[in-house]
Amino acid sequence: MSKLSRIDTVLRNIVVGLALLWLPACDKPTFIKRMTAPDPPPVAARAMRQVTPRELLSARLVNPPVDDNAPRITVGKLLEYADRYLSCDCSGLRFVKSWERLGDNYRLITNSDIVRPLNFACRRDGEKTNCYLSEIDRGPHIQDLEERFVPGSEFIQFMYENGLQCAREGPCPAQIPPA
Repeated sequence: MSKLSRIDTVLRNIVVGLALLWLPACDKPTFIKRMTAPDPPPVAARAMRQVTPRELLSARLVNPPVDDNAPRITVGKLLEYADRYLSCDCSGLRFVKSWERLGDNYRLITNSDIVRPLNFACRRDGEKTNCYLSEIDRGPHIQDLEERFVPGSEFIQFMYENGLQCAREGPCPAQIPPA
């Protein structure tokens, strides 16, 4: 074998070796266009889980208090009082059924037969979130319109007073599971 053919063989081996090192770095050849499915539209999570959105747990309710003795509470504390109130009634259910996010607002679907969805208008200012609880519709079964709609402030006061302590003294009756 001549010296020139050995140099030719060595150069070819170097080129092939470099090509092999370069190929794994290639994702795909640039001349092949892969048809990809378009990204699916983001799922608008209208109905969220039963879990209260984190930003609402510490959100301060800014409804004007019914009386001077009413403390300013957070959405999380309101829900805690509502759960206690339902427990006192031996309902066996949590107050929150689900949450819906509607822009800056939130709708709380409850497990209560008496209370229609609660609407919270919320605004975030820096680190703080403030929410206003809108008037609550107690349902069309209440004919007197003055009694049907409850201001958010009165609902907050009611849950505070009735969720703070349970007036029932004995335990809840045992529930018999359906057969």
